[in-house]
Amino acid sequence: MNTNNTEIITVSTSEYLSEETAMKISSALWGQNDIAGMRSILYWHRSENDCFNVTARNASGDFVGRAFCIRNTDDPTLWYYGDLFVAESYRRRHIAEQMLSAAFDTLKDKGCKTIRTYVAPENTPSLELQKKLGFAEKPYRTFNSLINNGDIMFEKQLGQIYKAVPVSSSFDVRIIADIYNKNIEALHGDKITYNEWLNSIMSHDTDEKNYLICRGIMPVAWLKINGLDDNDVGYISMLAVIPQFQRSGVGTFAVEFAENFLHFKGKKILCVQTTPDNMPAVRLYEKCGFERITEAQSLTNSSSDSTKIKFIKEI
Repeated sequence: MNTNNTEIITVSTSEYLSEETAMKISSALWGQNDIAGMRSILYWHRSENDCFNVTARNASGDFVGRAFCIRNTDDPTLWYYGDLFVAESYRRRHIAEQMLSAAFDTLKDKGCKTIRTYVAPENTPSLELQKKLGFAEKPYRTFNSLINNGDIMFEKQLGQIYKAVPVSSSFDVRIIADIYNKNIEALHGDKITYNEWLNSIMSHDTDEKNYLICRGIMPVAWLKINGLDDNDVGYISMLAVIPQFQRSGVGTFAVEFAENFLHFKGKKILCVQTTPDNMPAVRLYEKCGFERITEAQSLTNSSSDSTKIKFIKEI
C-alpha cells in the first residue's frame, strides 16, 4: 500500500454503505469482516433517527479512514460523531481533519448547530485533535443510548444555519402561498387565490411583517409577525415550515427571531395561537418557554378555524 505524503486521499459521505466498504470498515475497527454487525448498527440508528458515514480512500480505492455521525433523538440540531479511525500507516497526515471537515459541511446541510463527541481520558492524540478543531470540554451528558461513561465530553458550535429574509417581491409571495398550501390541513386553512395573497402581503400594512426563513437562499418556512402598532404585545400570527424541513430546528429559530425582533421594537409580551391537534406546534411553543393560557375561539374570521390554544411569553 503506497503511503507517500503526496498521495491523493478522497473523502466522501454516505448514508448507506456497500458490502465491500462495510467489510473493510469492520476489519479495520474490529479485526474481522463483520457485515452483520455493521448492518445492525446502521439499521438501528438509521431506522429510528438519522446518521451517515464519512470515509477516506487512497488513490487505489483502499479504505483508510472512517467516522460515524448520529443525530440526537430529542434535539435535531445536536449531532454526535464517533468511531473515528485512520489506518496506522496513514496517520499524522491530517486525514482525520479532512474527514471531520467533510462531516461538518454535511451536518450544516442537515441543520446541525452543535456537534458532540466523547474521548477517553488517556487518548491524548484525540484530546489534542478536539482542541485543535475548536471543540470545548463540557460537563458530561448522555447521548441517545450510547454507552460512554468515563469519557470526556466535547462540543463544537457550527453556527446558525438559518436567517430571516423580509418578503419583498411577488416571487416571495408565490413561495409563501406554496408553503401555506403544503401546510393547509395542519393549519385548518381556507383556499386563498394568488391575487388575495399578493394584495394581503404586499399591502405594506404597518402592523405586520412577513419573513421567509431560509437555509442559505433556500426558503424553508414562512413567519408572520403582528402587533407592531400595539403598545406592549406582539404576535406570531403564522409559522409554517415545509414538511421536509420540519424537525430541523427551523421553528425554534423562527420563534427566537420573533422574540428578538419584537423585544427590539419595545414589546414586553409575545403571544401565539395554535390548534390543539397541531402537536408539533404545541411542543415547539412549550419547548421555547411559552405559558399555555387558555383555549378559545380563534381571533381571525376564517370559517374553518377551530378552537385554539393561546400561549404567551414575557420577552
